Amino acid sequence: MPESKPPEIRPARAEEAEAVVTLIHRAFGQYRGQLQPDSSALSETAESIRSLMASGTILVALQDGRMVGCVSVQRKPEFAYAGRLAVDPSARGTGVGRALMGNAESVARQMGARRLRVDVRLALAENRAFFQSLGFAEGVWRCHPGFAHPTYVELEKILV
Repeated sequence: MPESKPPEIRPARAEEAEAVVTLIHRAFGQYRGQLQPDSSALSETAESIRSLMASGTILVALQDGRMVGCVSVQRKPEFAYAGRLAVDPSARGTGVGRALMGNAESVARQMGARRLRVDVRLALAENRAFFQSLGFAEGVWRCHPGFAHPTYVELEKILV
């Protein structure tokens, strides 16, 4: 699918928390029952999203006034963390994810971070390749609590 006009990207408003949850559930729904452990994104609530908004920034992508993507950017002591990157299935392949991550990098820089980190399930090769195409390098493999083998990898990008 060719890239369409760039989405409008802006910080989410508190009253949009429910819409953000709906988008995340729609985007991560394909993984229900497919990942071990299940994606915690499917457990997000309006309250948990408002909490992320209060401690950092959630960016939303709009196309023709419709919310088609989001990503959370949180400042950690040594880096900024981008999580819950979600693109509506109908908007995949149109550049929404790339645009959101480009804006997430800008927000991370504004937060004073020199590095941006994401975590990706090892089983999701396409997602890992997506972040690598954006300049993220794979780092440490980690285990979810209760698992004896690695289930996800930390990817990091140096922000210069």
